[in-house]
Amino acid sequence: MTPMSQTVSVPRGQIDDSLWIDNQRLRASGETFVDVDDSASEAVIASVRSATRDDVDRAFAAARRAQAAWAQVPVEERIRVVREATRILEASGVALADVLVSEVGTLAASVDKVQVGFGLKAISVTADSALHAFETQHLANSVVVRQPAGVVAAITPWNYPIFQVALKLAPAVIAGCSVVLKPPGVAPLTAFAMAEAFALAGLPAGVFNIVCGAGGDIGNYVAGHGEADFVSFTGSVSAGRAVAMAAAGQGTRNAMELGGKSAAIVWDDHLLEDAVRATFANVISNTGQTCAALTRLVVPQQLLGAAEGILTELVAGQVVGDPRSSRSTIGPMSNRGQRDTVEAYLREATADSRVRLVAQASMDGVDKGWFVAPTVYTATDHSAPIVQEEIFGPVLTVQPYATPEEAIFLANATRFGLVSRVWTDDPAVFQRVAGQLHVGGVIQSGRPTAAEAPFGGVKDSGYGRERGLYGLEEYLVPKSIQAY
Repeated sequence: MTPMSQTVSVPRGQIDDSLWIDNQRLRASGETFVDVDDSASEAVIASVRSATRDDVDRAFAAARRAQAAWAQVPVEERIRVVREATRILEASGVALADVLVSEVGTLAASVDKVQVGFGLKAISVTADSALHAFETQHLANSVVVRQPAGVVAAITPWNYPIFQVALKLAPAVIAGCSVVLKPPGVAPLTAFAMAEAFALAGLPAGVFNIVCGAGGDIGNYVAGHGEADFVSFTGSVSAGRAVAMAAAGQGTRNAMELGGKSAAIVWDDHLLEDAVRATFANVISNTGQTCAALTRLVVPQQLLGAAEGILTELVAGQVVGDPRSSRSTIGPMSNRGQRDTVEAYLREATADSRVRLVAQASMDGVDKGWFVAPTVYTATDHSAPIVQEEIFGPVLTVQPYATPEEAIFLANATRFGLVSRVWTDDPAVFQRVAGQLHVGGVIQSGRPTAAEAPFGGVKDSGYGRERGLYGLEEYLVPKSIQAY
């Protein structure tokens, strides 16, 4: 067993050896670099050499060589390796948290829970659920067993670098698959720490491999690689469609988690204040860079003024600033491109006659970094872009409704379908409303979500599920064995 004191490091500076293949760092052969910025200062903290298609081929060759032997390792041993890697990452938490404050802009006060903690919890939950996934079923004269999908191509986004990798790596490894990971170009650093931790924990060479670079060419090449048996992608709708098409070109099964425009519905009038405060806190967490963020607050028409008053007070109390400062309540966006995207949506909404600005936080004292002011709008037309598009920033839109039927209509009236929250004390009402919402998950009032529950969406939010037993099953293929 690896000692509890064992830790891993996070690379910084110029990184030429940006491939992880066969449990070692290797030099990538690309001629370009992708810079990783500190989101608050704009300083470059790392410059990562991009992989080429030849590098990707090397990674998949290693994964293919390793997969069959890893699949023969008893599942109990595979689970042990995953748990040991989790312990090593937990011991390395300070180093991981520090780089995530820079890469993503998460507040230092919450980064251990929101970034590192969520990632390690995702790994543990998968390990806890694992043995149930391999139970043999007997159906008449058939025996149904589950076998690993094979070589997995995993592509992850920049908003939760450890958590998003954990959601794919842990179930793949436990299932007996090997993995080629393409981490986000602007936030790849913690992926190397995870690779080192799994190697120290006893993961054989070739089971986990990493190639770096900007999305476009390399990401699509990974997704459409002939050696990939399953593709798991998390990211935007546009990128997901390109990845799905690349996978489809090879006939490769795939799963897509593509974001959302989720609604919190205030059903019971007396829960208004709790609902407004909880929804606002949800929206600004991780600077709004969360696919499941409840970015639409659907409230009774007669309570609109009261809701706007509470939100105005909450926005006025926000301190936009350095995520390492204890005074800051919200940090920067992860990167310049996302900052620019959110600001473009704000300009468009401010000029839209269907939308009214309710409140916007002060940006006094902010003179550098990828910061966006937390902003609240009220929209009277559900077709407005601020209602329909995933902004991926600290922006909340309030939508008033006149009847219960209109509330459900508004909640469903986007192309996304990830999650919803319904604020009611009545279990029967909650069940009735939840049954009419076209989403992957519904939560009652302020109750927490279960880490073991399946996560994923419908419509443009994608297909497939992550977390726990349901996430693990994506990496397994049922085989029916007929016995006569």
